[in-house]
Amino acid sequence: MGKTILIYVLGTLSIFVIINMNLSGTILDQSKSAYGYYAEVQVRDIGNTMIEMLTSQLADSASYRVTSPANKSFFGGQVTYTVKDTVVAPDSMVKINVSATYFDQTKNMFSLLMKPGSGGSVPPAALSYAVYSNGDLQLSGNAEIQAENHAWNANVHTNGNMQLNGNPEIDGFVTYTNSLSQSGHPQIQPNQNPNNLPVTSQVSPVTVPSFNPDNYQGIATQTYAGNFNKSSGTVTLGTAQNPAIIYVGGNLDWSGNVTVTGYGIIVVKGNAQMSGNVTFQTQNPNKSTFALYTVGNIQMSGNSDMYGQYLSLANIQISGNGELKGSLSAGGQVQLSGNGEVEYIPANTALTAPIFGSGQQSARPYKAKFYYE
Repeated sequence: MGKTILIYVLGTLSIFVIINMNLSGTILDQSKSAYGYYAEVQVRDIGNTMIEMLTSQLADSASYRVTSPANKSFFGGQVTYTVKDTVVAPDSMVKINVSATYFDQTKNMFSLLMKPGSGGSVPPAALSYAVYSNGDLQLSGNAEIQAENHAWNANVHTNGNMQLNGNPEIDGFVTYTNSLSQSGHPQIQPNQNPNNLPVTSQVSPVTVPSFNPDNYQGIATQTYAGNFNKSSGTVTLGTAQNPAIIYVGGNLDWSGNVTVTGYGIIVVKGNAQMSGNVTFQTQNPNKSTFALYTVGNIQMSGNSDMYGQYLSLANIQISGNGELKGSLSAGGQVQLSGNGEVEYIPANTALTAPIFGSGQQSARPYKAKFYYE
């Protein structure tokens, strides 16, 4: 009898020990889970607080930057952060990088902020690209869209379908509204892409700027009621401070050995064609000195380099062995053939404001554009 009681007591004790151990394990697991959740919340709060602090610092001083990783301790955790400039067309932005640590939890996050508007003039959005097309855009063969100044991106956009065939080279981002198709070995490599953003992306349409040449006869410094044809000689424009404005009520046709000098704008009611050896004597590597805006088509051919910002409310066609140094914008399609090459030079607001208005940026503080954690 005593032996039986002893066995019973030992068995009960063993069961109690097992139950107690399981209960202790459950409580420990729950404690670990609760701690893990607390640490996760805490590290996220630390990171977000740091981003808010840096955003506030930028609001106080627009020039504030931290280009090398810096460290800060608060709320029992550690933060490593940077505040750097970055350029993604068409918006200029600042990127805040934050890596927060709380015990064994780490959280990486970043915020892209649009820089404050300067209040200065800006060109229409469609004229801010190296090549812009409101219709389909095809780049094929050995076409090159480049920016020799590596501070710029030679961006390309279409409101239609983008086709990249063969071996085109693009020193910028490629954006499209409908679809993108690629074959061959296109090379898309923006000069500026510090955040490793996708080099191709689908975006909303960009509006084509509209204008009526007849509205500018009153301010034109030269007027051609009909066609403006020239096969030799010099076309003299204005100065950087006072660009010439030429109104053409018909078509423009320059062929042969035509020399263009000075700063100026030509608005054409019909089509424009430039062929032969048209030469531009006035050149500025930082912005265009010549603007051609047509209601009809623009056709350029020949072996000489062409300079300027070109806008057609219809189509643009470029052939021959010359190089376009400036930008192309078409309300229809853009076609580059032969050894088509565009070297991007930004549009000159002095040559857009008289026709499209100043497009002034409104003054604004730093504004959050994108946030990721």
